[in-house]
Amino acid sequence: MHGVEECHDSLAFATEPVIGSLANVLGNYERITAPVSQELKDHDFIEAEIKYGLMQITEALSFLHYSEHKLHRNICPQSILVTRRGCWRLGGMGFLEENKENKDSFPCQPWTVKIPKMAQPDLNYVAPEIQLDKTCNYLSDMFSLGMVICAVYSDGNSLIGAEHTPSQYVRQLDQMHDLFGIIAHKMPLQLVDPVEKMINRDVRYRPTAHVFSTLRYFQDPVVASLQHLDTYDRKDLADKAEAYANLSQVIPNIPRKLLYKNVFPVLCADCKTSENIVYALPALLTMIDFAPRDDYMDIILPQFRSILSSTKPVLATVYILNKLDIILAKTPLDEIRSEVLPMVFNTLDSTSLQAQEAAVAAINGIKEYLDDSIIKKMVLPRAKSLFYRSTNVKLRINALTCIDHMLDSLDKMLILDEILPFLADVSCQDAEVVMTIVGIYKHMLSDKKFGLTHNLIATKVMPSLIPHTVNPGLCMEQFSDLMEVLREMLEQIDRQRRNKMKMETVTLTVPIRGSLKMQGEDGSGDEGITLQVVINEKSTSGKHAGGNVSEILTSNRDVSVTNKRNHSIQSLGMSLDEKTSCTLDKPLDIQRRHSLVPPGTGHPSISITSDDNSPDRPRRPSTHSLGPFSELERRGSRGSIFGTLGLGSDAPFISQRERRPSFQAFGESVMHLFSGK
Repeated sequence: MHGVEECHDSLAFATEPVIGSLANVLGNYERITAPVSQELKDHDFIEAEIKYGLMQITEALSFLHYSEHKLHRNICPQSILVTRRGCWRLGGMGFLEENKENKDSFPCQPWTVKIPKMAQPDLNYVAPEIQLDKTCNYLSDMFSLGMVICAVYSDGNSLIGAEHTPSQYVRQLDQMHDLFGIIAHKMPLQLVDPVEKMINRDVRYRPTAHVFSTLRYFQDPVVASLQHLDTYDRKDLADKAEAYANLSQVIPNIPRKLLYKNVFPVLCADCKTSENIVYALPALLTMIDFAPRDDYMDIILPQFRSILSSTKPVLATVYILNKLDIILAKTPLDEIRSEVLPMVFNTLDSTSLQAQEAAVAAINGIKEYLDDSIIKKMVLPRAKSLFYRSTNVKLRINALTCIDHMLDSLDKMLILDEILPFLADVSCQDAEVVMTIVGIYKHMLSDKKFGLTHNLIATKVMPSLIPHTVNPGLCMEQFSDLMEVLREMLEQIDRQRRNKMKMETVTLTVPIRGSLKMQGEDGSGDEGITLQVVINEKSTSGKHAGGNVSEILTSNRDVSVTNKRNHSIQSLGMSLDEKTSCTLDKPLDIQRRHSLVPPGTGHPSISITSDDNSPDRPRRPSTHSLGPFSELERRGSRGSIFGTLGLGSDAPFISQRERRPSFQAFGESVMHLFSGK
């Protein structure tokens, strides 16, 4: 982490924070100053952590062997450092041997009692060819790594306990494979066979660092993601994006210990830099989504709070706003109001179209956390200001959309005082803006709680919308939507106005349509109907062309209709004789009320004219078929048929029942005249 600094009495450098060596973590506290930290005592490896650590050491050896052409010679738990993040780092480089001639094997100094033990590698992990043959190669480090793996699964105890004695080392070397059989039961099955080959005394059976790193044991998405994350600072932008994309997919599978020790610190560090926050945010939001609420409150939120309040690139802000539902689901209400809402409100003031659109969309998600005072003081002023100061149509639509999202959360009086006057004053002629306003009005018409009465519609809303019906910028679909809203407004005005007028109007009795009520002028109730039948008969042979035969029929017979007010004579469906007989015994006032004959002192007559062009036309029983009425003299008419029958004015009174046969005979005579007989 910091380069070497040297002076006359010291040599200093700084590494990333570590908790101790692998030997310390496994329980060896010999070289640690008292007291031992509780963190070190409580540290316990999980399988994923071991897998990831072994992968890191294998990569370090592969780099030394193939890139630097050097042999480590001191692979042991004491030379492996465990960082606070849980990573394994290879240290103890004081015994490196360089293969200058790039040979398969080269001479090497074995362990000896003539040199202090602190100046020599750990004898318990030295490869047999170094101690017995005084030669070494790259596979000697692989033997030492196999012994380290066995020590990890045996509580830090090596398979060889030489106790700094070469002779003891040789004796223990022969018993090593028997001890391995006991430890192998604790190892993952995929590691048993490779480790057994690594600790073989025959060098030819040992795998190289590169071959060992390709084992299926290491083909784990979690390990691969952690590996990419560990080398993140050495990657270009494309590799960083790929690394974090893969990390976001495997975060649900990463054990909690590795997640908060290895992953979370890197994410927080990258989210505080403007260059890397765009790549790190998706993984961080995924981590928040899958984190238990307690972990979010205790571990994530203290770091995430500073990320929310910091200055971020537009893309980072947009991503947070798009994923705001994840944050709202985990964040307490007081934190939402103090940290999340200000970020949304400030984004509304942004000059970035993309950021504003994200903020408008986020308003719909946070409206349940807003009261009328916050909306009135924070949201509406910003939305109105955004509309008035923007010349871009998209920005204006964003402002109107923000207001539309707020409608369901607003009080009725706030809508009438703030929203309605603002919408009525908008004079923009752009079609998209107009249709956005139409959509807001349509939203307000959907529920009475918005307070849009028929009075406001008629005086405030429609006068501002009607001019847009001739807006040339509207397409057919937009014009149809506008007219549909206007018709809905008119229907609401019609409905509410009629209901109000019905409640205010006194109910009056209105005569039923179709009823007739007449009274005689003299009040005597003596009505008569004079029937005049004119028959024009033309000669079919042409001999009597232009000749007319007329018969004047007069009758003093009283005709009346039924006493039901809502039915005419025609609607009864009865013959004239039947209708007459039904009213013989009725009182004269009832007959007068339903009479079709207008009152008068004389006796009016009814004229019926029949054209001989339709001699076979049947006579309808209804009085409507009688044709126009005309006044004829009835009394004293000489030569009339009634007179010849003794029914003239001077004839004695004959009752209705006595007149019926004579009238029937008269009807038969008339029918003979019509038929030409």
